[in-house]
Amino acid sequence: MSGAVLIVGAGPGIGLAAAERFGREGWTVVLGARNPRALDAMVARLVGQGLDAHGLIVDATDAAAIQSAVRNADRLTGGMTTVLYNAAVVRQQDLFSMTDAEVSADVAVNITGGLNTIRAAERVFAERGGTILVTGGGLALSPHAGWASLGLGKAALRNLVEGLAPDLDQRGIRIAIATVATLVAPDSAEATGVAETLWALASDPSTGWERTYPPLSLNQAA
Repeated sequence: MSGAVLIVGAGPGIGLAAAERFGREGWTVVLGARNPRALDAMVARLVGQGLDAHGLIVDATDAAAIQSAVRNADRLTGGMTTVLYNAAVVRQQDLFSMTDAEVSADVAVNITGGLNTIRAAERVFAERGGTILVTGGGLALSPHAGWASLGLGKAALRNLVEGLAPDLDQRGIRIAIATVATLVAPDSAEATGVAETLWALASDPSTGWERTYPPLSLNQAA
């Protein structure tokens, strides 16, 4: 199985680990991020491993910009097969101590950027099909007031993925979410585990619309 993936919100943790996992399967990888210096460093690391990797500067909170980036990635790779939305503002703070600007900025990344990316990917995949992946979070299942904006974003995206999955499936487009119920540091076992979960979602349609990492026990799933 070969393909091409655009990772929107690529960072040194899950994003880079996912890029390496997909790249080892022979996939072309395009990293999308807002920080040019960080983006160049990640692409250089992937290329140094012999992977086919490219970078695009993109802000997913800008609908026109992400639409353009998805089209550019599609042309660059000769036809994308998967788009992953991995961007998030990870803020440990309660809702009432956040400023108005912080609330707006977090919602823009944690929710609006995801909506923009999903809409842009659907437009590219409308005629030929494809896979849309989202990095979710355990806060969507177990909310905590101390992580207000992050939990809100993960819950909103999980709701959206579950709601869209049946209709998109009928149109040949898979959408799925990796619900990450642990902290993830760069170059960690957790980053590798989440990357493996994302690969399973991309490569095996029988996985359904959601997988959790770490996997739920039978008692937790009941």
